[in-house]
Amino acid sequence: MNFRSAHRRRAWARLSRALRLCVACAALPVMVMAAPGFAACGRPGGRVQAVSVDQRLDIALSDGRTVRLGGLDAPSADRGAPEIANAAQDFLSRRLLGREADLILLAAPTDRWGRTIADLSLPDSAAGSAGSTAAALLAAGWARVRPEFETRGCVAERLVIEDGARRAALGIWRDPDFAVIQSSDSAELRRRDGRFVVIEGMVGRVGFARSRLYLELVPHDGPTIVIARKLEPALAREGRPVGALVGETIRARGALDDRFGPRIEVGEPAMIEIARRADASGEAAPHR
Repeated sequence: MNFRSAHRRRAWARLSRALRLCVACAALPVMVMAAPGFAACGRPGGRVQAVSVDQRLDIALSDGRTVRLGGLDAPSADRGAPEIANAAQDFLSRRLLGREADLILLAAPTDRWGRTIADLSLPDSAAGSAGSTAAALLAAGWARVRPEFETRGCVAERLVIEDGARRAALGIWRDPDFAVIQSSDSAELRRRDGRFVVIEGMVGRVGFARSRLYLELVPHDGPTIVIARKLEPALAREGRPVGALVGETIRARGALDDRFGPRIEVGEPAMIEIARRADASGEAAPHR
């Protein structure tokens, strides 16, 4: 037996398998990006049917699952907004119940309460297009954008939709409890302690620490926006470099903590928007 020849054949077979594996691995990202199921804002999870909507706006499906519409802050009866929560619940019930919808999964696992983080898209037979339930809720003014890691691909479009509803004073935007709080309104900031809020104010100073960045809004005793240092590159890529924010009027959203003075901890880049930019004279100019 020619052992040298057999060894060469075995070595060539191993090399061939390795080459095929490398080609497959190189092709995988292209396949993933090309597949419609891996779009920027979720992936298809099949056709489902909603059977009920509760007061928290959680949606029960006929297959036993419960859907939480990801990336939204919705009114809730147990958080002191029963009339608005009822109106939002009625809006979702009229939209979803008795109809089939496409489940758009935003995260693979369920949340800690066992809910599926998703959106529900309704096919529009007349126009041949699909409609996002989360977008419809925002457009009607029955929710605010609450940036989450799972919804990073959706947030830019959603903020535009939210802005339109806010300007038109629709839904929650007619209620002072959901209004954007000015950084100078210390009484309102104290009243909203522990709640999800949207704050607007001019950045008076930027502080730098090892793991965090601090945006101090005017006036001197105004709220502080605390940013994880790891978000600094992402904010710079998106046109909001932290070091250049002094003098800019920003809008920040998140849970308000007033234990040591009003502050918001920012964990996602989209939690900070530029509301107005400062021109060369230092006056605030509208941001477009």
